[in-house]
Amino acid sequence: GTISTRRIAFYEEMLALCWEPYYTSSIERATKNIVFSLEILSDEAEKVKGPQQDMLIAMQCRFYRLSALVARENQEIDTAYQQINEAISLATQLQNAELIAASLVGRIRLRYHKQEFEEALQDAEWACSYADAGLLRDPLKGKCYQLAGEAQAYLAGNDRNLQEKSIAYFDKAGRIARKGNLEPDGSFVKTDLTSIYIERAKALRLFRRFDEAHNALAIARKNLSPELTRWRVNLLIEEAKTYFAEGDISSCCSSLIDALPIVRAIHLQNREKPIQSLLEQCRKREPSNQEAKRLEKLFVAG
Repeated sequence: GTISTRRIAFYEEMLALCWEPYYTSSIERATKNIVFSLEILSDEAEKVKGPQQDMLIAMQCRFYRLSALVARENQEIDTAYQQINEAISLATQLQNAELIAASLVGRIRLRYHKQEFEEALQDAEWACSYADAGLLRDPLKGKCYQLAGEAQAYLAGNDRNLQEKSIAYFDKAGRIARKGNLEPDGSFVKTDLTSIYIERAKALRLFRRFDEAHNALAIARKNLSPELTRWRVNLLIEEAKTYFAEGDISSCCSSLIDALPIVRAIHLQNREKPIQSLLEQCRKREPSNQEAKRLEKLFVAG
């Protein structure tokens, strides 16, 4: 059997349509299409041989990455792990550096969920080895360095050398975002200053370097493009966490008051949890805080 180029173009289009809502709204809408595409791809890959089979396996790998992301968004972490490991195994079978690195990006995020920080750093270093060898295009390369910065931050503690190692990864990612060729590379990974600086701020918060964290958040905000609603939510939640870590309960709740309506407008259910848990911590810390009361009213209002 053979497969037409039109068929491959159809899958490319379907993949792009499924990814788009991830950045701008909610990914739920894409779920049926992903399941459907994976079923057909699996059948078709068994019927062809040689380069055409490789093309279909590569496409399968890309849909598994997306499927893992949907499962992660739905907090189905074990399912997400199965899907992303499937993607990594197909990518490794093809010995395709970009597919391996892009799939590792998905697994690293899951490792954070499970607090497997050592393993996350190993995956990040594996992905960065392809970046260092010049085998990845800029968007994916930048994301690999960003994730290595995050993974290193979780393990740095008070060790100033490890903190600086983390920041150095963020610097590399930032340089790519500023100068790189960020045309889409098929990985659907975005290397942009906003996400890099949100994660950099998180690292600096973990290091209790709060002034630097606020500076990073200011750069993230300045570079935020309006259609990336998810990034806006991430920015506000990270800002709230930084204020909370400093003991500024009013400012923390104020950022969350900005975030909650956006979360509800685009149905990001999994972002309500961190807002709720921060609210509970704020109420414990300062039971009579006015901003905390305002936020609570917003929650109850639904």
